[in-house]
Amino acid sequence: MKNLVALKPYLLRYRKTLAWGVVCVIATNFFAVAAPRFLGDAIDLMGRKFELQAILGKAALYLLFAALSGITLYLVRQLIIVTSRKIEYDLKNDYYAHLQTLSTSFYDRTGSGELISRGTNDLNAVRDFLGPGIMYSINTLFRLIFAIGAMIAISPSLTLLALLPAPLLSWSVYRTGVSIQNRSRRIQENYASITNLVQENISGIRIVRNYNRESIEVGRFEALNREYFDNNLVLTRIQARFMAFLTALTALSLIPVVWAGGLNVMNGTMTVGGIAQFVIYVAMLSWPMISIGWVTNIVQKASAAQTRLREIFDTKPEVTDEAVQPGGAEEGVPSGEIVFDGVSFSYPSQPEKSVLNRISFSIEPGTKVAIVGATGSGKSTLVNLMARMYDPGEGRITIGGRDIRRIPLSNLRRGLGFVPQTNFLFSDTIRHNIDFGRGGDEGLDVIEASRIAMLYDDVVVFPEGFDTMLGEKGINLSGGQKQRACIARALCWNPPVLVLDDALSAVDTATEARIFDGLLEKLPETTVVLISHRISTVRNCDRIILLHEGVIAESGTHEELLENGRYYADLYTQQLLEEEISAFN
Repeated sequence: MKNLVALKPYLLRYRKTLAWGVVCVIATNFFAVAAPRFLGDAIDLMGRKFELQAILGKAALYLLFAALSGITLYLVRQLIIVTSRKIEYDLKNDYYAHLQTLSTSFYDRTGSGELISRGTNDLNAVRDFLGPGIMYSINTLFRLIFAIGAMIAISPSLTLLALLPAPLLSWSVYRTGVSIQNRSRRIQENYASITNLVQENISGIRIVRNYNRESIEVGRFEALNREYFDNNLVLTRIQARFMAFLTALTALSLIPVVWAGGLNVMNGTMTVGGIAQFVIYVAMLSWPMISIGWVTNIVQKASAAQTRLREIFDTKPEVTDEAVQPGGAEEGVPSGEIVFDGVSFSYPSQPEKSVLNRISFSIEPGTKVAIVGATGSGKSTLVNLMARMYDPGEGRITIGGRDIRRIPLSNLRRGLGFVPQTNFLFSDTIRHNIDFGRGGDEGLDVIEASRIAMLYDDVVVFPEGFDTMLGEKGINLSGGQKQRACIARALCWNPPVLVLDDALSAVDTATEARIFDGLLEKLPETTVVLISHRISTVRNCDRIILLHEGVIAESGTHEELLENGRYYADLYTQQLLEEEISAFN
C-alpha cells in the first residue's frame, strides 16, 4: 500500500473532479439506504387499515429514491472512472517521457519486452485501482456507515448479531491480501518474461528460421506460458475461495438475524415492516462484504504493479545536463577542436575491467581522423563517450575548449552526426527516416544528403521513390542501403562533427571511396571521426589513431604508421594478403 502513495500527485491533479465523485458516492448510498425505509412503512401500512393512497405514496417515494440512487451512481462512474482513464493517460505519458531521459547503461541491462510489459500490463493494474478500486472502496465505506446506522436505529441488538462475523472477515482479508500481492507480482514478472521472449523472437524471426530453432523457441514460450498459466490459476483459486467464503459468511449472518427478528415480531417489539427493512439492510451489506474481496484483489495487484513501475521511475539518468564542474551549462552547438584529456572508462556492469585507459589526443576542426584497432580495443566506446552516451570515469573531453559535460545534451548531440555500428531505420518512409533529426529547414535537404551517401540512385528506382514505406527496421533495404540511409540521416542536419562507427562495412570498396570523396568535397569543414577495419577506408584520412587494449598504441598518417612497422603495418599487410587470396579465388 505504501507504493500507492506515489500516485498522490496524480490524484491531486484531478482533486475537484474526484471530490464531486465522492459527493455523488455519498448521495448514492444515502438514497439507496433511505429507500427501504419507505418499503418498510408500506408493509406496516398493509397490516393496518388498507389505505391505497398512503401505500402508493410510500411506493412512489421508494421508486424516487431508488431512481436518484441510480442517477448519482451514473455520475460516480462518469467522474471517478473517467478520471482514472485521464490519470492512466498522464501516467503513460510520464512513463514514456521518463524512458527517454534514461542513460544508455539502463538499456544495456533492461530488456525492451520488460519495459513494454511495465508500460502496459502494470499500468493497467494501477488504472484499475485508480478507477474501480477507489470508487468501490469509498462506496463500500459509506454503504457500511449508512446501512449500519439505519440498522442500529431499528435494533442495536440485531445489528450486533449481524456484525458478529466482522473480526473473522478482517482476518481473512488481511491473509488473503498478502497472498494475492505475492502471487500478482509473480504473474506480472512472468508476463514481462513472455513479452521479452516474444519481442526478441519476432524481431529475430529470420535468425530463428535460419538456425532451425522454431520448435525450441516454441518450447521456451510454452514453458513460460505454462508458468504464467499456473500462477494465474493459483491466484484464481485464492480469489474463488475468498469470494465463496465472503458469500457464505454473508448468507449465514442472515440466519440468526431472521430468527431473532422473528421472535421480536412475535413479542411485539418489532413490526413486520421493520424486520423486512432490517433484512434488506443486511442484504445490502452483502455486496460491500463481497466487494471487499474484489477491492482487496485490485489493490494488491496495483501495489505489486506500482512497485515495478517505481523501479523505473526511481531510476535516475546517469548522464544529465547538470554541470559536473562549477560555472553552469554552456549554450550553443559545439564546434572546434576535440580533445580527450586523460580519459579512462569502465562499463558499470564490469567496473573492474578498464576499456579505455588514460586516452589523450586532439582532433583539429575540419580534419578527417580514423580510429582503428582490433575488436574490443575500445573504438566504439571512445566515440560513445564523445556523444555522452556514457561519462568517463576519469579525465575530460572538450569540444572547442568546452567540457562536454557543461554543454546541454540536446546541443551536444545536435553538433554530432552519429552513425552507430548497428543500423536502425523506423517503419516509415525513406524520406522521413533521412529527415528524422533535422530541425526545421536547417542543414542539407534529403536529396542532397542521399546523394553524398550514394543512396539517391538506389532510391529513385523504387516505384514510390523517397516515399517508399520501410518495413520493421528497414527490412526491405539491403545491408548496404541501410548503412547509406543512416549516413544520409546523419548528414541531413549538416553537423560540425560526423562520427561514422564502422558505418561503411556493408558497402563495397568502390562505393565506400565515392562516399568518402563526397564527404571531402561537399563537407570540407566538417570534422569526421571514422571507425573502420578497412585500411582502404582510412588510408586517406588526415590522421589515424590505433587503439590496442584500451590505450593509444600508434598515431599518425598512413605513411608514417607503415614506416613504424608495428601494429598498423601488420594490419595493413594482413589485409593485403586477404585481398590477394580473395582475388586469386
